[in-house]
Amino acid sequence: MKRLLRRALPGGLLLLCAFAPAPAQGSGDAVKEAQRLTRVAQVAEQQGRYDDAIKAYQTIAVVAKSSPRIAAAALLNAGNIYMSLGKFEPAAAAFRSSLSLDANSAEAQNNLGEALGEMKQYPRALEAFQQAVALDGGFVKARYNMGVTYDRLGQMKYAEFVYRILIRDHPDFGLAYDGLAVALSKSGRGREAIPFHEKAISLSPKDASFYYNFAVSYMVLGEVKKAQEQQQKLRNLDPAMAEHLGMVIAKHQQ
Repeated sequence: MKRLLRRALPGGLLLLCAFAPAPAQGSGDAVKEAQRLTRVAQVAEQQGRYDDAIKAYQTIAVVAKSSPRIAAAALLNAGNIYMSLGKFEPAAAAFRSSLSLDANSAEAQNNLGEALGEMKQYPRALEAFQQAVALDGGFVKARYNMGVTYDRLGQMKYAEFVYRILIRDHPDFGLAYDGLAVALSKSGRGREAIPFHEKAISLSPKDASFYYNFAVSYMVLGEVKKAQEQQQKLRNLDPAMAEHLGMVIAKHQQ
């Protein structure tokens, strides 16, 4: 149940939800048109007209080509919509275009990494996350995504290192504890993983994936009854996930 962090962090950290125009860098008329199109795009997105929203953002990039920051932000937003639709290749293309205009955007680098990760291009995704962290060392989402990607590459020692540093720097970040627990369990250190599972759940008791991952670690340890206890807790949060876990447990018992 490892996943890239494609949702907002507690406190709304580092997730660009709406385009805020940069100070005018070119024609005043072009900036005004970009602002108008931004409103058009936002309304279209709110109404679920995602193609119209993407087209508006892409038009901004053309209209405001003399204002790189405005154009880059518009392309970033277009990429974010593509991501929400599961269209990862055009999302990656949009993020690359955004970076060509603003190479210092940690957000665009991270989001490019997420798109590449969804396409299972893990080495390239890792490079993007590393670049995002190099641009902004406090970018928690990118640092977590690095750990997930190391996990997906089977490089558990590196994943463990990333998560331990993240826990040190952000001791209230539940996903880091869960990530570390999963990495330890996959490394054959399931017993060491248990307190980290427990800590993750204590910090975010409504995150269904934490219970699922805890149950998997118990199965690795051969403690099926305890895995079933986690499944029961999971039923109240996500019945579908609990049902899937039940099938995994049953298969493990065969």
